[in-house]
Amino acid sequence: MANTYDYIRKYGNFNFSQMPFNDIDSVCLCHSFYLPVESVYRNLNGKMTSLKDLYMKTFELRGSKHKAVGLILSKHVSIEAVEMARSGRFGEITVADVSETFLTSPAVQFAAMTLLLDNGTTVIVYRGTDDSIIGWKEDLDILAKKGIPSHNLAADYLNRAAEKYDGDIIICGHSKGGNLALWAALNCEKNVRSRIKGLYNLEGPGFYNYHLYGTNEYAEIKKVYHHLIPQSAFVGVMLAHDEDYSVIKSNGLIGPIQHDLHTWLTQDDSLIYLPELSFMGKINDAFMKKLIELVPEEYYGTIEKVADNVVKGLGELYLVDFVKNISPSLKGAVKAWRDTDADMRNDFKNSFKGTGKAIGSSIKETRAQVSAEKKSAPATVQS
Repeated sequence: MANTYDYIRKYGNFNFSQMPFNDIDSVCLCHSFYLPVESVYRNLNGKMTSLKDLYMKTFELRGSKHKAVGLILSKHVSIEAVEMARSGRFGEITVADVSETFLTSPAVQFAAMTLLLDNGTTVIVYRGTDDSIIGWKEDLDILAKKGIPSHNLAADYLNRAAEKYDGDIIICGHSKGGNLALWAALNCEKNVRSRIKGLYNLEGPGFYNYHLYGTNEYAEIKKVYHHLIPQSAFVGVMLAHDEDYSVIKSNGLIGPIQHDLHTWLTQDDSLIYLPELSFMGKINDAFMKKLIELVPEEYYGTIEKVADNVVKGLGELYLVDFVKNISPSLKGAVKAWRDTDADMRNDFKNSFKGTGKAIGSSIKETRAQVSAEKKSAPATVQS
């Protein structure tokens, strides 16, 4: 089956004036932005450059070899970035800005990129969770702290870009980046929101409650909103999420693997869309909805504090370093857990009480739902 590589090779000679921005373009940009381009851009002192130069110089800085971007992100990020750099469609895009914020306390792992297309459109790309443990801690904070500092950074970044560049705006993000993209669109200046002509949330998790989905801002942005999730989605149905998603065909075996954008399949100049989630995807969706109701709000602060203590106990910032020093890291995490106040540890355990029951009921309910749908389906007339 075809994927983004095939798309880049087939349509790489068409610029955005000839062939407008589409769903695969958003996948390519979000996936390739996991390449750590910020160090190269930093040396440009704010000057504009082409996506070709930015990606190729980063590739050269990494020894001109396709290597995994950390522990989780595979070498396909590098391969796709180079393929894009060598194409006219992507290589000639102007990179107007790359911004990064990385803090340990509070946990902040934020990166965004501003691109200028040849047709006058401005594209903002928000990076998802990278290889840092801080990034994973920040993901938990979306629930435990009722929002994260990166939310405000994302909205501010969008407002500044819109003030600097005229014309239509497209916003993209994968995973946490998709969450940031939606948050930014809902919380930016009203005049900026009216210029957004496309919002691509590629399997981003939801928020700590459903409030934002009932706002006037969501009603406005919904017209151009594309929430794409694979058939056995796991991350994209986490927390309080919208129901306005489209299902994409992936060749990954299970939900967590399907989260990798390299597994999303294409046909010509479009992703392959499916009518509904798989059976496993429906179970994941049902369970995640139960989980958001399962964890009492009074435990959010406890979850955040315990997680913060354990992360500090690990003594590492990146997953690669954690694996290299797994024994001392785990000992540090265990010690941090034991040193945590006993009442707080008990509250942490109780916050997820009933998870097993929720999984069982989700499976049971999904089976019943699928069975009912089969019974109500119109019979096939045989000739």
